[in-house]
Amino acid sequence: MTEQKYCLAAHASATVLALASLGLAAPALAQSTGSMDFGNQIVVTGTAQKGIVGVANPDTSKASAILSQAWIERQTPGQSINDMINYLPGVSFQNNDPYGGSGGTLMIRGFDATRISETIDGVTLNDDGNYALYSGELLDSEVIDQVAVNFGTTDVDSPTSSASGSTINIRSHKPTEDFHLKASGAMGTDNYYRVMGMVDSGAIGPAGTRLYGEYSHSHNDSPFNNYGKVRREQANGGIYQPLGANGDFLSLTGTYVGTENNFSGSVPLSNVPLTADTGVGFTYFPTSFKNGYYHYAPCTTAAANAGTADNANTCGSAYDYRVNPAQLLNLRGSARLTLAPGLVWTIDPSYQWTKANGGGTVVASEGTSAGMTGYVNGSYYLGEDLNGDGDTLDKVRLLAPSQTTTHRIALTTSMRYDIDSRQAVRIAYAFARSVISQTGELGMLNSDGSPVLISPVNDPLADGAGNVVEKRDTRSIALLNQVSAEYRGSFMDNRLKVNAGLRAPFMHRDLTNDCFTRSSSGGVSCVFGASAATYAAANPSAVSPQRRTYNYNAVLPSLGVTYDLPSAGQIFFNYSKGMSVPQTTSLYQSFYFANGSNAGLVDPEKTDNFDLGFRRTSGPLQAQADLWYTHFTNRLGTAYQPDANTAIYTNLGTVDRYGIDANVSYRFTSHVSGYVFGSWLHSRIKDNVDSPTGELATAGKFESAVPITTVGARLAGNFQPFTLGVQVKRTGPRYVNDQNTPYYLAGTTTVAYGAKTPSYTLVDLDARVALGAVGLNDRSYLQLNVTNLFNQYYAGGFSGTFNNQVSYTGSYTNVQIGAPRAAIATLVLAY
Repeated sequence: MTEQKYCLAAHASATVLALASLGLAAPALAQSTGSMDFGNQIVVTGTAQKGIVGVANPDTSKASAILSQAWIERQTPGQSINDMINYLPGVSFQNNDPYGGSGGTLMIRGFDATRISETIDGVTLNDDGNYALYSGELLDSEVIDQVAVNFGTTDVDSPTSSASGSTINIRSHKPTEDFHLKASGAMGTDNYYRVMGMVDSGAIGPAGTRLYGEYSHSHNDSPFNNYGKVRREQANGGIYQPLGANGDFLSLTGTYVGTENNFSGSVPLSNVPLTADTGVGFTYFPTSFKNGYYHYAPCTTAAANAGTADNANTCGSAYDYRVNPAQLLNLRGSARLTLAPGLVWTIDPSYQWTKANGGGTVVASEGTSAGMTGYVNGSYYLGEDLNGDGDTLDKVRLLAPSQTTTHRIALTTSMRYDIDSRQAVRIAYAFARSVISQTGELGMLNSDGSPVLISPVNDPLADGAGNVVEKRDTRSIALLNQVSAEYRGSFMDNRLKVNAGLRAPFMHRDLTNDCFTRSSSGGVSCVFGASAATYAAANPSAVSPQRRTYNYNAVLPSLGVTYDLPSAGQIFFNYSKGMSVPQTTSLYQSFYFANGSNAGLVDPEKTDNFDLGFRRTSGPLQAQADLWYTHFTNRLGTAYQPDANTAIYTNLGTVDRYGIDANVSYRFTSHVSGYVFGSWLHSRIKDNVDSPTGELATAGKFESAVPITTVGARLAGNFQPFTLGVQVKRTGPRYVNDQNTPYYLAGTTTVAYGAKTPSYTLVDLDARVALGAVGLNDRSYLQLNVTNLFNQYYAGGFSGTFNNQVSYTGSYTNVQIGAPRAAIATLVLAY
């Protein structure tokens, strides 16, 4: 099984200054602290506009949509917000479990998570090492006021290193002016339970200071086996201080998230078993949920024998025994100050700390390798008695996760000047400094195969000389300095609105690798102390530990136009240039080559993103349709490189992608509303890709793992004290590889899996009854959520690949079994 690296976000925070006071087309989905009002309102051209069924299309040149609490509160409490935006056009998300705690796979218009910027109050959540997103660690749904999605572009001042396309902006709870209490308890399938408590202080004292606090804890069993567990806890709090009546304020908000879960439900994307079942998990994609439930027999490690070269136990080696702990602390400050009439300053400082790991077990030797200890050419040698039998002859199974710890400080500030009532300019500056430590310490296993410590970094195993034995040891500094500027103007009696901007990021990477680099793909040997000199002498081609720096910069323009057609609707156009610089962790492969050479280095990926659309909001109708086109140059990915004779992170050439997104909402009566949406996407890879056996025929083909079509709907009824909602989402087929062929068993013509995963349809149901009739207020209620109502079995999330040959000892694609049906009942008591 492939090892999953795990680390969490460390990027810059962001701010976009609100222009609502000008009556201009201020983007409701900007990351500014002053761009959105509290509650379920959406700032659009200076007015508060309610959506229909909790969905709104803001008045902006960007193709975008917003989900408010009116949508969010009807979904499963505590569910990942990324699962909720799955009901927006262009978005595709496959949840790894029904409750949101195990992560998932996200795409927007074919942009995977590494190319999407996701923020909470402007603080970017993408992993600083590999730009990944972890949907199981987002805010509790109760403390999300709204989430806004730009489908194909970033904001002009987005301080992101990775977002060549879409953005997701989560706006957290703003303390209310009135005192409120809320407590909830939920129970459901898979032994799911969740408790949550929340308090709003209301305005306190003559200054009107407001505070809130929230805490939740949840637990569930894995729906895919009898071993896995998912545990989550979260705490949120904030203080908000209004300054006068003109919208100025100071605020400080904090979030802590702790998760601990076993991996589960990830299996090879093959209908044919890739090897015999040895009791450590599926080696193929099962045919149904019933057949996809794996029962692990309890295991016990065999006792060691003194004076005998014992082999390693297999107990604890199963994929689903892996534990994935993560901790996140996020502090977000915000301020808006009017310095003079028409001159407003905002500032957003932030700090974020993350500590997380993920990975499985390895077999280590108690002895040495030619007198050396450490991680030597892919194997572990400790020179110590590990199992207590008094000798150093044995091989022992140990826990060996990939550990990441990140500290990030960031500051974004912006100054807006109103030229007149219809024109404004602003300048912004963003700074972020992330320090990322990536290590790979070892830990012992209990007799039942479970870890003694789920985070070996807290007490790592060492060799006889006291040197920590680990598979990697890097320290990276990711530094961002960015300036941006924007102009907005309104003309022709406000019918024509124009915004133009420039973003100029300057990114610096300072990388230190304390291990030897032994291959062009970045393979390392981590040997310390006296063993280091021995290893260097025996392996002259290995590159010694060292430090290197890299710099990337660009000027990224954007242009947006909206034109109002009287009594008809609005036409909008947007162009933006995006950039994704090479992943920080992937840059270490260049250490194998001479410093200063271009070997092993890759260029930033850049995109040109275009939108042309029409929207209409009139009475009970809200509609939007958008034609879009994205052109990639120097697209980043991993592929075989002939000069290096191995697969490396590299530039893959040009890709074109285009499609259409549309949605319509309609309020039939005061009691019944509906919403439908759909998307169609086409992509075309321009170039073939090298492989050890020649070129792979990818030119002219469709990108893998990207759904061709998505379509869905929601119907909601409100007949107090009862409300009922049903929603449906159909996800179209996805190619399994970029050659658009089936998977074949390596070296044969036997089809292991077809060229595409089948389409699938999910139906969710929510029902609520207010408890005012039993003596409580109508803010208290009992809610039932049923997800995947008809228990549709399907292939969930997987990553794209060029390869179409699969074998258990070679390479194959893992796919997540789709989340099965779940029912959750929630009692909410509120005041």
